[in-house]
Amino acid sequence: MKITKKPMENTIETLWSSSESNQNSESYFTIKKTRGYYLFAQRAGVDSIAFILYNADRQKYALIHESKPPLDGIDYRASLITAFGGSIDMGDAVTYQQICQTEVAEEAGYNVPLSNIHSIGKTLVSTQMSQMCEGFLVDVTGIPKEQKAEWEVLESSTINGDRVLWMSYDEVMENGDWKSVYIMTQAKYKGISIL
Repeated sequence: MKITKKPMENTIETLWSSSESNQNSESYFTIKKTRGYYLFAQRAGVDSIAFILYNADRQKYALIHESKPPLDGIDYRASLITAFGGSIDMGDAVTYQQICQTEVAEEAGYNVPLSNIHSIGKTLVSTQMSQMCEGFLVDVTGIPKEQKAEWEVLESSTINGDRVLWMSYDEVMENGDWKSVYIMTQAKYKGISIL
């Protein structure tokens, strides 16, 4: 049986835009509508990366336990154990792997060679967001942490309780958010260094 699709109306209407913008003068966040009924959100920089560290000597994976505004000011439990991450906003001259390398230094304090950064693929962040997320598993075995991560430098991070957690595979799968579970599942499926 051959399935034929009707062409869809592809107009996109902006319903609301934040007044704040990035260096490219794009609104940080917009709400849009397409097909006359479908609402979705778009943030500046659109796509992102997410990564989990692993250390074969320790037989552990590292995720970040971070507070999530705005609810963290109201309820201390408003936090996630999640993969590290960052926006893809460095231009076309760099690869996702190079962006991940920069984010590993900024978010976790490790300087790793590109050969230690393993791509596990990408996925849509949400059906209501126009954003893709590229996932990585990063080997930090034998690499000393050389600097403080950005969140460790900020005074508010100690107040909110942000911290790195080294966990077993089962602990990640049981306690991690969707990004960390996605990375672990895809890495295992692809045979990428699951301890």
